[in-house]
Amino acid sequence: MIGNLAHLTLAFGLLGNVVSFMVFLAPIPTFYKVYKKKSTEGFQSAPYVVGLFSAMLWIYYAFLKTNVLLLITINSVGCFIETFYICFFLFYAPKKARMESLKLIILLIVVGFGLIVVLTQFFASGVTRGVIVGWICLVFSLCVFVAPLGVVVSA
Repeated sequence: MIGNLAHLTLAFGLLGNVVSFMVFLAPIPTFYKVYKKKSTEGFQSAPYVVGLFSAMLWIYYAFLKTNVLLLITINSVGCFIETFYICFFLFYAPKKARMESLKLIILLIVVGFGLIVVLTQFFASGVTRGVIVGWICLVFSLCVFVAPLGVVVSA
């Protein structure tokens, strides 16, 4: 029974990694358009910054847990991909969009992530820290997956 549960856990973990990898690669057509036109054409960097923030949070969460190699691997890949997207965006963005993106990066990645790590390290412990970070991860993961729907609704 326990062996079957372990196999199911591994199978669903691998399936989750495959789906997450496809989600991380979903913006490739957008960045191909940016590359072809040499302009971000009004695209925003926010989804990629939030995606990077979410992946960083999941890695932090994984370090608070045990037996979470799949969580660390896919989110490490996600951090790399989202960082590439952000750099690519910054390269082709006009100055105003670049400055707004840099502000968002500093606010979310540096200040936001830093505060979450520092506050949870000093004001929570053990299981409570993992629960708090887990809930924060869930909220931002929902943002990552729901954000593209905003484009569909506004179209």
